[in-house]
Amino acid sequence: MACIKWVNRSASVALAPDAPYMVAGTMAGAVDLSFSSSANLEIFKLDFESEDRELPVVGQCPSSERFNRLAWGKNGSGSDEFSLGLIAGGLVDGSIHIWNPLTLIRSEASEQALVGHLSRHRGPVRGLEFNAIAPNLLASGADDGEICIWDLAAPAQPTHFPPLEVVVLPLKVKSDFCLGIARFNIYWHQLHIMELLLFGT
Repeated sequence: MACIKWVNRSASVALAPDAPYMVAGTMAGAVDLSFSSSANLEIFKLDFESEDRELPVVGQCPSSERFNRLAWGKNGSGSDEFSLGLIAGGLVDGSIHIWNPLTLIRSEASEQALVGHLSRHRGPVRGLEFNAIAPNLLASGADDGEICIWDLAAPAQPTHFPPLEVVVLPLKVKSDFCLGIARFNIYWHQLHIMELLLFGT
């Protein structure tokens, strides 16, 4: 299969759910051609009509740490300020940063694009996923098996589950969703029951 478009980066990536954009964050543990130790978050426009094979950068900012995982969630607030949703980055220091991609694309001050900092994990964040139906919910998983469900409307109090291998926890929650974790991937599944099911390998 021939390459249609490309970007020369060692990066974790995520695609915008409702727009022709891709985000890339400098991958943890990777060495680029310049041997740089810096970390960056970049947004590329997916322009398949252009004859240029390299994707153009339309927004970027530095990051305090390198990325293990990126997730791009839909706009759950209905606000024009967040019309492109939110980007979440799982960092090697165990924190999660939240950016407004619209601010980055508009080339406004990059420090204004960072709209949230979540800290609960003790190890690198390896799993990260927004809920497609309730985009204010973000699930994260770290190296030691701990899992957090963050409500971005009230991020100070995440639902926290201690390190686990395989467990089923009946839990009354405000939404009818099931969360599945397989190694370092996190998946949301809608259910018709009011339980949160957690499982791993």
